[in-house]
Amino acid sequence: MSNANPTSTRLSSVLRWIGIILLALFLAGFAVIFFMPGDWLRNMAGTKASALLGREFAIDGDVNIDWDWTTPKVSLHKVRIANMPESKEPNMVAIDEIDFQIKIWKLLSAELNLPSLNFVKPKIILEKFTAAKKNWDFPLLSGANLASKAVLPEDRFNFPIIGLLSIDKGKLVYRDNPKKLSLTLDIDTAKGGTGPQADSYKLSGQGTLQDKPFNIQAKGGSLDMLRNNTVPYPLALSIKMGSTSIGIEGTFVDPVQMTGIDAGLNMQGNNLADLFYLTGIPLPPTPPYKLSGHLQKQNTVWEFQKFKGQVGDSDLSGDLSYDIKSERGFVKANLVSHLLDMKDLSGFIGATPSKGTLSPEQKAQAERDKSNPRLLPDVPIDLTRLRAADMEVRLKANKINAPDWPINNLDIGFNLKKGVLRLEPFNFGVANGTIGGSLILDGRKNVPQIQTDLQIKRLSLKQFFTDPKFESLSAGHFGGRLKVKGNGRSLADVLATSDGQITLMMSGGKISLLIIEGAGLDIGQATPLLLGKDKSTDIRCAIGDFKVDNGLLNSDIFVFDTTDSNIEGTARINLKDETLNVKVEAHPKDFSIGSARTPITVTGRLKNPAIGLDPKELAARTAGAVVLGAFLTPLAAIIPFIELGLGEDSDCRELIQQARSHSGPQPAPEKTKNRRSKTRTRKP
Repeated sequence: MSNANPTSTRLSSVLRWIGIILLALFLAGFAVIFFMPGDWLRNMAGTKASALLGREFAIDGDVNIDWDWTTPKVSLHKVRIANMPESKEPNMVAIDEIDFQIKIWKLLSAELNLPSLNFVKPKIILEKFTAAKKNWDFPLLSGANLASKAVLPEDRFNFPIIGLLSIDKGKLVYRDNPKKLSLTLDIDTAKGGTGPQADSYKLSGQGTLQDKPFNIQAKGGSLDMLRNNTVPYPLALSIKMGSTSIGIEGTFVDPVQMTGIDAGLNMQGNNLADLFYLTGIPLPPTPPYKLSGHLQKQNTVWEFQKFKGQVGDSDLSGDLSYDIKSERGFVKANLVSHLLDMKDLSGFIGATPSKGTLSPEQKAQAERDKSNPRLLPDVPIDLTRLRAADMEVRLKANKINAPDWPINNLDIGFNLKKGVLRLEPFNFGVANGTIGGSLILDGRKNVPQIQTDLQIKRLSLKQFFTDPKFESLSAGHFGGRLKVKGNGRSLADVLATSDGQITLMMSGGKISLLIIEGAGLDIGQATPLLLGKDKSTDIRCAIGDFKVDNGLLNSDIFVFDTTDSNIEGTARINLKDETLNVKVEAHPKDFSIGSARTPITVTGRLKNPAIGLDPKELAARTAGAVVLGAFLTPLAAIIPFIELGLGEDSDCRELIQQARSHSGPQPAPEKTKNRRSKTRTRKP
């Protein structure tokens, strides 16, 4: 969609305008030229044109006229137009030589007919200093609306008739300071004609855009076809920048007004984010992609319709429109993936996928990440891109490939306006349940802020156990809430300054007893389970409540209550240096020979934690009731924060009622249905 870029449209329009204005200056008063010497002509043209442009215009070289009453030939040498004072370049236009023929009698019928037109070493510098100040704005011409009429004739038939056009060693420079864009285009050749060369119009060039080299190839119909408004004008365009390739082939009903486009658009590359350099559309980093669709334009809106293809190992299809009318641009898209590979979304959080379809750069980055001791992505948030355009994008995935997580589907809306990105809706189907809510990235300030509020509802515990030994024995559901906000230039920085609360609750069903016994190092009971068939135990309730304060995550409540054991623990995670210190201890509800009850520890860095024992702190042989009683009172404090999302039969409701009784009078509890009394057969 490179043609969707307003920059490229302006460049071609302004280039046509400059050529037409120069010709108009030289053709005005053409009868006088025949009788006047070259020196007088240079002075007269300089004076009149400078007054018209409000800037110095000069012909510093010779003016040669090979007079012919029907088709005279004119040669002008060293033609220039001065630049604005703000520019470092002295001249906006500098042309070594302009040679042209003109059918002079055609001027009587207001027809501009040039059998030949040749530019030698033309150099044009176009600069945009601010949103309102551009060096191609000339007050007198703008006030009379002459520029727009010269750039865009009302009818293709009004376009000048040019027989043979050539440009020798041309250079076009475009700089857009507000958008930090810089473009240098070397035009090698541009040829077309009405005789034997009438079949096509060709142009090739090279340049740089934000230090990214690119080349461009274009092929269209003859210049006679350009003027024929009864048939669409054929055009083929290809642009290559690094690994990014864009091809457009089709027709324009009106190539002068850039309307009535009916073309195919094919694009591929190593990273969709690289399209920002060509289109101004802020897209996230992705694996290699290949997309094809239909390109149209209605007024100021470019549309990429019914496209489909691959992004990494995911399929992607949909419709996208880009309105270039406003200064920021507006993108609207509906995207669908029938099978989305979760690793292809790594770029959304600043991470690099480590496997699958990767570009050479991504493979190299994945190797570097292996030796990086840190886990959290520290790629800076690009505020320039975040503020470049507004958008409303909806992405739906019907099926998710995520081997490490039981994610079923997703539905995410990306709503970006004036530097604030809202992910609403933000819904994941996970383990037959849902994770949903909102995420806001505020990029209006130099240090962005991210805040999220997610609800976790009825996730199936069974789907998190991929080992066949445990899969058939694990059941139950869990839910909770995550509400965190922080400031920083990357995800790692945001988490290092974050504040908030994370609460998880689980209830119902069964879990492998081997897991419980192993956590308590109950050798007497765990050994036969290792040698024979595992069995399961009922879950009463599991609750984890964690406070996040300036990047430090501490557990207020961390208890797992089953009919066999109570497990309690403490957790401290430092998101600044990515270290953790977790201690977990089991309290069996029945006596077992060989029960050591030595706490299990998890320490070290988040990326490579170490699991071990704490022999210095043997747990006291306390009953499960003491463990539960210790957390009932703090449990009451988190009740307003969470919605259980576990169903009415949850045994956690009983523990919450106990917590309420410890914290004072509370409203009457909701009535529940179908209570499963068997999960309470062994109360502490």
